[in-house]
This record gives sequence, structure tokens and C-alpha cells, in this order.
Amino acid sequence: MKNLEKTIKEAINSNKCKIGTRQVMGSIKGSKLIVLSNSLTPKNKSKILEDAKSAQVPTLHFDGNSVQLGRLCNKQFRISALSLKIGEENEIQEILNEFGKK
Repeated sequence: MKNLEKTIKEAINSNKCKIGTRQVMGSIKGSKLIVLSNSLTPKNKSKILEDAKSAQVPTLHFDGNSVQLGRLCNKQFRISALSLKIGEENEIQEILNEFGKK
């Protein structure tokens, strides 16, 4: 969890992330990692997963709702989806391994 938190904070501080379902859908191609909360609607979730798969961008299913993801990002609002544009390949792989996805 610390790796994810650190990477998210770094991305937010350097303005290298997109927050929100519509923003994420429009920025999948250049992303390094997409984080999805449990609050995402099935329709949006499947669309993002499909686009991410075709663009070969890894996705992470955050084990929490949009409020918890918002808190993790130090935001006062709900975040259902987040795309990160920064992160080394090994950092991204560490985060995915930490959350049980190889």
C-alpha cells in the first residue's frame, strides 16, 4: 500500500495523473497504471478495462470504494478511477504484485 500511496502522491504533485472516469477514459493510451475503485459502474469498468487491455496498460482494482481512494489521494472528494502517467516499470510491477496481480 505504501508504494501505491507514494506513486499516487508523486503523480498528483507533478500533475502526471488524471482523476475521474471520463478523464481516465480519454488518457488511457499514455498511462502507466490505471487504478479503479469498487464504486465504478460495471459499464464504465468494462469500457476502461477493454481500452486498457488493447493499449497494454496494467489496471489495479483498488480494494475500496471511491471515498477511500479519494482519501488515499488526499482529496476531499470521491475518486472512482485514476490514471498515472509516471512510474518506472519496476515500481508499477511492485505495486501490482503487492495487490496480488501478476
